Amino acid sequence: MKKLSRRTLLRGAGGVALGLPFLEAMVGPRRTVAQMGTIPKRVIFFFTSCGPVPETWWPTGGETDFTFPMAMQPLEPFRDRILIPDGVRMTSAIERSGGRNGHDKGTGHALVCRPLAEGPSGFGEFGHLWDGSAGGISIDQHIANAVGDDTRFRSLEYGVKAEGIRQAVPSRISYRAAFQPVIPMHQPGAAFDRVFGPLTGDAAAQARQARRRELVLGAVQGELGRLRPRLGTDDRRRVDAHVAAIDDITSRLDGLEGGVCNVPERGDSTNVPEWGRLHMDMMARALACDLTRVASLQWVNGQSYLRHEWLGQSDGHHSLSHRGDSDTTARNQVSAIDRWYVEQFAYLLGALDAVEAGDGQTVLDHTTVVWVNEQERGIGNVHRFTRMPYVIAGGGSGYWRSGRKVMVSDRSHSDMFVNVMHAMGMTDTTFGDPDFCTGPIESLT
Repeated sequence: MKKLSRRTLLRGAGGVALGLPFLEAMVGPRRTVAQMGTIPKRVIFFFTSCGPVPETWWPTGGETDFTFPMAMQPLEPFRDRILIPDGVRMTSAIERSGGRNGHDKGTGHALVCRPLAEGPSGFGEFGHLWDGSAGGISIDQHIANAVGDDTRFRSLEYGVKAEGIRQAVPSRISYRAAFQPVIPMHQPGAAFDRVFGPLTGDAAAQARQARRRELVLGAVQGELGRLRPRLGTDDRRRVDAHVAAIDDITSRLDGLEGGVCNVPERGDSTNVPEWGRLHMDMMARALACDLTRVASLQWVNGQSYLRHEWLGQSDGHHSLSHRGDSDTTARNQVSAIDRWYVEQFAYLLGALDAVEAGDGQTVLDHTTVVWVNEQERGIGNVHRFTRMPYVIAGGGSGYWRSGRKVMVSDRSHSDMFVNVMHAMGMTDTTFGDPDFCTGPIESLT
């Protein structure tokens, strides 16, 4: 049997083209999917803001017999795929931040680990760098530089409410270099068109075609019929599941207002949960198809003003985080927000775990998912970076020793990012400001 290319596309009427999941037929004769390096390694960065309530977020108990508190309980089904490093510092933001505002520091250092860069306007209200920037390349783009040439997209960035803020630094997490932010895709329909939609033809026609699942499915049936005789039983099942997943995404896009998923108004849209889940489904599918191996999802801006109305709340997240420790109502509301984001993280893990990788494992087993936040704690009117609430999920193709809560003694998040690079097959020994990076954290592996 002739080997299938990993970039094989199903093409059909209207120029529609869909990527395929990883199949055994892509390995070639006399090789198996279990051989080292066959299944691609992937990485996702998942960003949230304002920090959690420590008492309802940090697990208690021992290294492996820990107990998830209220906010973290949705991760229980994935506890064996979770690694929680306790004690990692955002050292660059503490020692050499380059900024004055806590949210500038937290967001600008979240993935970059270098001092903020001052823009022409300098410092403004509340110490914000109005037109400043993170100080260099972000870890996702650094990894994309190493692995991005092997895929159609070097990286894919998704954003939910990650726009519309005056201050430059809290609005972006991904950078190719200082003052070169990577703008995330916001509108789910446009993201679908870009990643999975038609490759040729009029742009307006492409958008209409990509939202009609009848056309998407009809377009691939002819190619799929010709491909089937070349596939084994397991590969046929994977392709059928893949097409069904694409159909589900397009169906849900059709169901949104007016058939178009418009960006809702800040803080008063009940579509935000669906918006995020559409992005996570598309991100998981893009990784499964090997369209990219690097992705990020930015939930709102740093210092989020989002009102989580679907949780019955009317105050913005940022406002709640600045209430005092004794404000029980605010504390409970922030804990509810924390739990909701944990539910979204668990949903993403489930979407990755639902797709077979081709070697008896799932895409989650070959992915590293890193949850980063811009603050240490989300209540008490403080901005600290000494015990950052990081979560590492997924197998990283066997790199991580998961199912643990690991006590880490004052190591920097740039050290943790060296681990992430190693999980992706890179050999780098430092990232960010070299004064605050001593190499990988050995206890994580």
